[in-house]
Amino acid sequence: MFSIARDILLEGSSVKVSVKGQSMLPFFRSGATVLLRPIRESDFRKYNVVMADAGRNFVIHRIIALDGEKVTLLGDGNIYGTETMSRDKVYGIIDCSRTHLFLAKLWLLIRPLRKYPLWIIRRITSK
Repeated sequence: MFSIARDILLEGSSVKVSVKGQSMLPFFRSGATVLLRPIRESDFRKYNVVMADAGRNFVIHRIIALDGEKVTLLGDGNIYGTETMSRDKVYGIIDCSRTHLFLAKLWLLIRPLRKYPLWIIRRITSK
């Protein structure tokens, strides 16, 4: 399904997709529908949420670092396990509000401690 979304984004159109899994908790729950639009060069900024080809699968994760042509992503629901790829493997972006981006910055700052609130959130959302 995400390969079809990639093709639509490459054609210049926006596409709605469903988030799968818990890797973007607490900001996006599994099953949530998000609108992706084609990414532009100016969108490559820390904290933006993008769709990318991580090699073995596609992910919708947050940019946590930029280094030249390389982009490093991390799911909000993950503590470890980043993905690094070239910019040309990033196809779409979710336009998030300023409030969302501010909260995401705080969430990233507490990365070592967030396993505790994530444990609670996962218990609540799995019911």
